[in-house]
Order: sequence, then structure tokens, then C-alpha cells
Amino acid sequence: MKFHVRSLAALCCITAFSVFSAGACELRVTTWGGNYQATYESVVKKFEKEYQCDIQWVVGSSPDHLIKARLGQVDVVTNTLLNSIAGEKERLWLPLDKAAIPNMANLYDNAIYSPYTVYANVGDYVLAYNKDKISQAPTSWNTLWDKQYRDHVVIYGLDNIPTLSLAVMEAEQHGGSIDNINPGLKRMAELMKSGNLIGALDVESQMVSLFQTGDAWLGMMATGRMKELYEKGVTNIAFTRPREGTFPLITTVNITKYAKDVKMAQAFVNYILNPDVQLAFATSNLYAPTVKNVTIPADFKYASLLVKDDAFKRLYLPDQQKITEHKAQWQQSINEMSTQ
Repeated sequence: MKFHVRSLAALCCITAFSVFSAGACELRVTTWGGNYQATYESVVKKFEKEYQCDIQWVVGSSPDHLIKARLGQVDVVTNTLLNSIAGEKERLWLPLDKAAIPNMANLYDNAIYSPYTVYANVGDYVLAYNKDKISQAPTSWNTLWDKQYRDHVVIYGLDNIPTLSLAVMEAEQHGGSIDNINPGLKRMAELMKSGNLIGALDVESQMVSLFQTGDAWLGMMATGRMKELYEKGVTNIAFTRPREGTFPLITTVNITKYAKDVKMAQAFVNYILNPDVQLAFATSNLYAPTVKNVTIPADFKYASLLVKDDAFKRLYLPDQQKITEHKAQWQQSINEMSTQ
């Protein structure tokens, strides 16, 4: 009899555990490792407590996130814009319901890429300059071509998105467009032949070093690298956001069509667009808020590095897919033109 009672009790416990497990909430969210994941983890506990739902981090590279979305292995995807665009073409994402995600109302207009994709946070490439050599802040990217800066200019390599975005910008300013790119390619070839460039570099640490040593006076620089210079104690390097706009570094967010709990996925997207979470990524990772209702603390010493207000509205974002499709051809054309 005792055996039977104990068995019955054990069965009840197992059944209760099974019911609990079956009803347990778990949301699968992609993230990059390192500091990005650390910030995510620091802010997510409040969400987990409020919604009684555990976040399972799916850590990997940007292409990995897209693959896992295709396989139905994730619910919410944090990614790059290019991968979000690819996912849209494959119809991997659900529309983002503004009624279910009310914080979308606070997004900058240009932070809503489409009905399926919004920006979670943004950095940008600015125009850095040496104050000891250039007394007045440059106001245009065209300053890179100024002959007085011969052998003192750095840009990213010709297969990098910010440099190719600059080529598109130059095309538009010289009678062309992204579909009529030759005027922009000619301008980039002129820069290559001008003697201004120390180099078109792929390794950002080299760019930082060249500014630090004083060899570079002018050039492109991601705001994260500007922070690195400041942390090294470099005080003579400043930056400006030219009137034509700056080139963005974008983190996107999507909900997959395979999401197990769409309402919970919507709640999570809404949560990462709230001011507290946006502020955490701004102060911890230097990724600017994409919503307008965030107040950056007055004592945050890197506040000027965050793109916001009018500068956010002037982010220059040509068609990223077209750039990616044509970049090898454009790079070859620039190299050929620069040797003529």
C-alpha cells in the first residue's frame, strides 16, 4: 500500500512537472557574442521577470543568424541590414505590428526600413581630423580630395561599404546615381591618384594608429574607433558629421515567420525599443538609440559620438544590396581608372 501511494505521488509530481515544462515560455533571440551579448544579458532580466519568459541566446555571426532563421531555429533575429534585406526577399519575417509594438511610434522615420525590419541601434562613420593640422572642422566629404592634405588621408578599403557608399554619394553629386555609378567611380579613382591617400585600409586598428602617430590628418572613422582614440588619451583628433550625412552601421531586428509565440516575440521587440534598453546600448556599446525619447546623461563623456537628432535624419544609406552585388565590379573599375 505504501508502495502504491508513493508511486501515485511520484506520478503526480512527474505529471505536474511535464505540464509545467510544456507550458514554460522560452524565446530564442540571436545575438553576436562579446560586448553586445553582455549588454543584452544585462537588460533582459526585467523582461524575463515581467513576462515570465526565458530568453535563449543564439550566439553566432550575422550569416549564422540568417541560416538559423531559415531553419526555423530562432524567434527574434538581431542582425545586420543586409541580412535582414536578404530575409525579406526570402519572406522569412512577419510584419511588425505597430499596435502590438507601441514603442515603434517613437522610432526615427528613417529607422523603419520596411514593414518587416526596424533598426535596433545605429553607429556611424564620421570624418575624423587632426586639430593640430586642420584648425577648422571640415564640413564636407569633398575635403578628402583637397590637395593640401597630400599623403595624409585614410579611407576604408574599396570593398568596404562606407567607401562604396561614398562613391555613390559622389556619383549623385556629379550627375550620376547608384545605377549610373561611373561619375562616382571616377571621383574615387581621382582620390586614389591624387597622392592624398596614405592608404585604403581594411584593418581599423591601422587607421587608429595612423591618427595616433600624426601621420593621418583626415579620414573616415567609425565612432567606436574614435572612442578608442579618446581612451588612449589622444586629444588632438576630433570629428565632424559632414553636411551630406554620415554612413550608418545598423543593427536590425526581425520576427521570424517560424516564431513559436508571436505575441511574446512582439513584446520583446517592443522591450528593446524602450528608452532604458536603448540607453544601455548607447552608454555601454556606443550604439545610438533609434527612438527619439531617450535622454543621454549630461555626464556621459562620449555623448557627442552618438548620432542623434538632425544627424540621425541625415544618415546616408544608398541601396545596400546593389552595393554588395556590384562592389567587385566597382572596385575593379576604380583600380583600372586610377592607373590610367
